[in-house]
Amino acid sequence: MAPKPFQRLHPAVAFAFFAAALLLTVLVAHPAFQVVGLAGAIISYLSFTGRSGLRSLAALAAAFCLLTLANPLFIPQGQTVLFTYLGQRPYTLQGLAMGASTAAMLVTALLWFGCFNRVVTSEKLTFLFGRLAPSLTLMLTMVLRLVPLYQRKARQISAARRCVGLSAWEGPATARIRSGAAELSALTTWGLEGAIVTADSMRSRGFGSGPRTPFATYPFTGRDIALAALLTVLLVAAGAAAATVGETRFLPAFAFAPLSPVQTVGLLAWGLFSLMPALVNGREALQWRIISR
Repeated sequence: MAPKPFQRLHPAVAFAFFAAALLLTVLVAHPAFQVVGLAGAIISYLSFTGRSGLRSLAALAAAFCLLTLANPLFIPQGQTVLFTYLGQRPYTLQGLAMGASTAAMLVTALLWFGCFNRVVTSEKLTFLFGRLAPSLTLMLTMVLRLVPLYQRKARQISAARRCVGLSAWEGPATARIRSGAAELSALTTWGLEGAIVTADSMRSRGFGSGPRTPFATYPFTGRDIALAALLTVLLVAAGAAAATVGETRFLPAFAFAPLSPVQTVGLLAWGLFSLMPALVNGREALQWRIISR
C-alpha cells in the first residue's frame, strides 16, 4: 500500500507533531479540549487505517466505557450522588465525570500512539536519533518491531501445531493448557535465539566501533517547512489558550472556567492541529477523486 501524504513528511516534522499532540493531551484536562482532541485523534487515526481501524476503535470505546463506569467505584467522593451500593457507598456524578476525563485522555493518547506507529517507522527513528544515541535508537527500533513480529510468529506456530492436531483452542482444558504452554515455550525460544543472532550480526558489522551513517535520507522540502510553520502557529495558539483556562476540578464539585473568546480561538487552533493528519491525507485523496472523474 502506498504511504499516505502525512507519512511522506520529514521525520522531524512528524515526530514533533506527535510529541506535541501527546503532550497537550496529557497536560490539558479541560473537557472542551479533551473532546476536541479525542475527535481529532479518531478522525486522524481513521485517515491512516480506513475501515480496518473500526475494530480497534470499538475496543477503545469499550475500554472508555469500562474506565468511566468503574471510576466511581474506587473514588466515591462527589456532591451529586446518583445511587448507593454496598450499603451506603455512593456512586457519584463527579466520579463518573472524572472517569470519563481520564478515559478520554488515555484513549486519545493510545490513538496518537497508533498514528505514530504508522508514520514514524523504525528507519525514521534511526535517522533522527541514530547519531545522538545509537544504542538507545537500536533498542527502541527492536522494541517497536517486537509486537508485530511476535504476533506473526505466534500465528505461525499456532497454525503449524493445529495442522498436526495440537491446537490450543480445541480439546479438554488440560490439553489446551499444555498446548498453549508449548506454543509459548516455542515462541520464547525463537525470541531468545533471534536476540542472539541480532547481537552477533550487529557485532560483526562493527556496531559501536565508529561513527555511523544513516541507512536512508529524508530531504527537508518546502512542503515540510510550510507545514511545520503552520503547526507551530496552531500549537502556540492552542498552548497559550490551554495555559490560561484556569483550574479544572471534578471533585468534590465541578469547577470549570468558561472559555473566553481568545481561548475559544485557541480551542479551534487545537482542533485544526489535531485534524492536521486527516487534512493532509484527505487533500490528496480529494485531488485524486477530482482528477479521476
